[in-house]
Amino acid sequence: MFRRLRGIPLLGCLLGSIGCHSQPPAPPAIQKGDYGAIIRYLQARIPKDMARENVAGLSIALVNGQELIWARGFGLADKAQGVPVTPNTAFRAGGISKLITATAALQLVEQQRLALDAPIQQTLREFYVRSRFHSDQAEADRAITLRRLLSHQSGLPSEHLRDLHSTYAMGQMPMRVSGVWLSSLPGSQVAYSNLGYSLVGAAIERSSGKSFEAQLQSSLFKPLQMNQSSFLGTGAHLSFRALGYEDGNASTDAQVRDLAAGGLWASPKDLSHYVQMLFAKGSYKGNQVLDSTSIDAMFTQQNTGNALDFDCQMGLGWFLAPCGDEPIGPGVRTYQHSGGGDDFAAQLTLLPDQQLAVIIMANDSNAEEMVVSLSTDSLRLMLEAQTGKPVCADDCQAPSHGLKLRQVPAAVDRKRLGGFYATAWGVFRIKDDHERLFGELAGYDFELLRDDQGWLRAQKKVLGFWLKDLGDLGRIQLDVVKVEGRQILTARSHGQRIAIGERIEAPPLSTVWADTIGTYQVLNTHEPDAPLSGISVRLEEGFLVIRGQLHDEPLTDYILLPVDNAHAVLAGSGYGLGDTVSRQINGLSASGYSFKRTHSPHTPLNF
Repeated sequence: MFRRLRGIPLLGCLLGSIGCHSQPPAPPAIQKGDYGAIIRYLQARIPKDMARENVAGLSIALVNGQELIWARGFGLADKAQGVPVTPNTAFRAGGISKLITATAALQLVEQQRLALDAPIQQTLREFYVRSRFHSDQAEADRAITLRRLLSHQSGLPSEHLRDLHSTYAMGQMPMRVSGVWLSSLPGSQVAYSNLGYSLVGAAIERSSGKSFEAQLQSSLFKPLQMNQSSFLGTGAHLSFRALGYEDGNASTDAQVRDLAAGGLWASPKDLSHYVQMLFAKGSYKGNQVLDSTSIDAMFTQQNTGNALDFDCQMGLGWFLAPCGDEPIGPGVRTYQHSGGGDDFAAQLTLLPDQQLAVIIMANDSNAEEMVVSLSTDSLRLMLEAQTGKPVCADDCQAPSHGLKLRQVPAAVDRKRLGGFYATAWGVFRIKDDHERLFGELAGYDFELLRDDQGWLRAQKKVLGFWLKDLGDLGRIQLDVVKVEGRQILTARSHGQRIAIGERIEAPPLSTVWADTIGTYQVLNTHEPDAPLSGISVRLEEGFLVIRGQLHDEPLTDYILLPVDNAHAVLAGSGYGLGDTVSRQINGLSASGYSFKRTHSPHTPLNF
């Protein structure tokens, strides 16, 4: 809800017309078993990639079964002090934290202290939800299970923004967010939720009788000899932790409230021990850390039958498919999780059938695309070294589509497609203008044309002519399909279809919601790094559009759909969508915040 556009990785991929995929040096042919050639190639490539993207520091680990093939640090963990990155330097792991949290939860399931399919309310008794999807609110509470929390199918909002950078105890979280409105029907779709994992962390504390950090140290970090790993502290506290950088400048090392969702500090070398344990069916150096049945459950698809998830397969914590990212190779199963934010970037990717893995972590906001590309290429080379054969010749290359293949959509097509679409990156507007179809998203304007397969593709105007592709967005194939009575904007990337938005029709607007048009400021918050300082509501072509504000920086636009006279939701489904906004006396409330009106328009509205 009310996110900055930076930090949502797919948008950077979709809209990155410049620099997203600048070509690294071509890798050499790898002979069977010659991992040394891979190391030499990466030692030469990585510093060049870092210099091109102005990345301060990076660390990498390559794993083959129970062997750590290579672990190496590059660049600086602290530029001012000249501290180099070593294999033992810890980075913020971001979303990769969820893999560790899910593993700790499954350990407690094995001990029968937690249950995958029991309501989480049995452990967190003070926690309850409100639901517009259930007539019986108790039924809504029962629908929030550990399995659904771990697989992002709980229906909870993606974030709870109030006190996002606070330091209060994890155990207080269930009480503080009790009464939160569900954003989607539990079990119906994957909607990534940091809030959900924060509750998992509280459940781990409650069921183990220990603090989250103490439980993780005793159950995972010490048995796996993950000596640099912890969920506590900041990079300024310990010399082996890297500082984060944004545009070359050291950034403030913010406190992380949702530790279980994104607070892990670790090195790729430490995480390689975790991967080796998974490859060994839960054993590490003779110590059984996790039962093999728990690993099987972790790697079993949990969202089968969810029509809105299309080709994205979700396990317990793990993404079991690329979900639109470039695959490693044809028919190669890939499990992965990335981590971003707070000016760090990380990726952990493993090939379960071949028992190969790459872990890369960097301490710079510019590193996300570089880390993804480097992970993909490293795994292809490792697979080539294992089999003695190239992973893919033409199969892995982006398809070439000439502009001559593109056609202006027909009039009936333009009429069908034109409208407002709710996406995680804001409002995607498609308009029929002078017999051509145009799109606008996050300030990017482009024409939409049909390719020879009938998909929509974006093309940008240069010097008055539509001659230039919009980088990755030009390669993404778009279309609108009807799913469960909803018009879903989908993208096809690398042969996979994913949902990116939903077409929304303008509803009749009641007087009470028309009266909410204006600007609002946050009330009663003393957060030093608050993610939100205000909101505004305006009318655009019959839609209420709500926009967050962070000081002088406008955030993303969302469509606000009234549900009744007291409540409205951010239109759409998926990350950050479906969240509830409530009317209050002289204001609004959302994501734990109350907002007081500071300005309202004086011009009467015409309906």
